[in-house]
Amino acid sequence: MNLIEYVKGFYQAWIDYPLQEGDVIADRYRIVELLGIGSYGLTYRCLDLQRGQEAAMKQAKPSKGEVGRELLRREMKVLDKLRHPSIPRAWDLLVDRNQLYMASEFAGGQTVEELIFERGSLFSEREALDFISRLTDIVAYVHRHGYVHLDIRIPNVIAGKNRIHLIDFGLARRIGEAASPEPPFRSGTRLAQDAEPASDLSDIGHLLLFMLYSSYHPTKMADTGWEHELDMTSATRQLLRRLLQIEAPYEDIDAFMRDLEQCRTAHSEQ
Repeated sequence: MNLIEYVKGFYQAWIDYPLQEGDVIADRYRIVELLGIGSYGLTYRCLDLQRGQEAAMKQAKPSKGEVGRELLRREMKVLDKLRHPSIPRAWDLLVDRNQLYMASEFAGGQTVEELIFERGSLFSEREALDFISRLTDIVAYVHRHGYVHLDIRIPNVIAGKNRIHLIDFGLARRIGEAASPEPPFRSGTRLAQDAEPASDLSDIGHLLLFMLYSSYHPTKMADTGWEHELDMTSATRQLLRRLLQIEAPYEDIDAFMRDLEQCRTAHSEQ
């Protein structure tokens, strides 16, 4: 690493340093804890001092400049079009000390990432398929309203007491919207790709793999690939091959949902 790269990295880390517990944003939202730091934003759990309830507060990452701020404004516009109990409502965009924030409902629970890597939760094939079925209902709602999420990953899916939540719509776009070759969206693989449902279906396939691997106990050091390492029914294997586009991909989410339901039914009959 040369000196310029070192200084740049130090500067970015400094300006992206998160706010602390007890800090108050816009004289209203008191920070309880930092929930996470993503590529373009920092998210906090806050107490809304006016409503007297918990809130999620997303801050555009300072080091991303206009890219981060524009993504947050776009996320607010997308969420304003979606009304689903498993998608937290966005309340407001606000500026405090020259930083842009989005206040929204707080989705209680734990992310799939936390469940697998912190709590050590194990998902059987049937449990994973049932979970994916519930998640797909949410994604289907998003698609039917003309959007793709484009970031369905284990940190962005929350398992609560009574429902699953899909969060972080920062990269969501209209279906068919071409990637802009102009700044600020030119950099980054996710920002540069076209907005197509196939991307969300591929993400669902990778999320399903994470859940299935939670119960995997390796017997060999060699990496032989998921099709050899994971013990699953032929129906689930075929489902994954199409989700991951190893075989002919699904034309839309409804086609996947039909196969998923047949897969779950066949699994329960075994």
